[in-house]
Amino acid sequence: MINLNKVDETATIDLSKGTTDLVVKAQWVDNGDASSDNDDLDLRCSILFPDGQMYLVDAEYRCALDQAPYAHHHGDVQNASQEMPGEEVITVAKDIAKRAGGPVAMVFSVYSALGNGAVSVASLKPQMKMSCGTDVVVCSYDLSKDISAANPNIYTYVIGYAIVTESEVILAPSGKTSRPGEEETAWISWHGSSVDVDVNGPAVFKGKQASKGPSYNRQRNITKTFANVDQSKLQKKGLFGLFG
Repeated sequence: MINLNKVDETATIDLSKGTTDLVVKAQWVDNGDASSDNDDLDLRCSILFPDGQMYLVDAEYRCALDQAPYAHHHGDVQNASQEMPGEEVITVAKDIAKRAGGPVAMVFSVYSALGNGAVSVASLKPQMKMSCGTDVVVCSYDLSKDISAANPNIYTYVIGYAIVTESEVILAPSGKTSRPGEEETAWISWHGSSVDVDVNGPAVFKGKQASKGPSYNRQRNITKTFANVDQSKLQKKGLFGLFG
């Protein structure tokens, strides 16, 4: 097992050795405060295809291994404790680059919805583990080293990013966060043969809050979109669907 704890420190997984798909796990613990409702993190993955299409994989948009984006979220986990860490899992098809027609870039983040209550995500000590066969890489950047990460109004933390080719995965921690009070999602873009990671993608809310996304993005002039998130269907409709 390889442990990465510095920003942009990299490790490589040789896909020719493994026989299984890529398994990505985000784990976190209860921070020990008095609230049991604010220990719910959501694992998200933004996947960039060679044609420029970006896909979102999370507990709301779970996707499938046999069709684009060739990744699957295993479902929402809503609690954690010191003894039993919370864990969410995404499986990525080992041959995703072949199916997509070229290298694929992925950025993994954890998100704490505002409805869960105020919490410093850094206090939940999130880390990411990617495995393929017997190869395991852990991204365990210590977010508590970043003073801004203690802010309970930061909702998104990037825990890792990767470039996947037909032969290998290059993986690294990030440590980037959203700005306080903002709901933008993690976003990745090509920069030559490398990638740039930021948190400036479109807001995507979950559950009963889903319809807030389009208006949030319009107000902030966010024009980026996920290929599998139809913002028009999320619009709140007025009486009989005629208004809104």
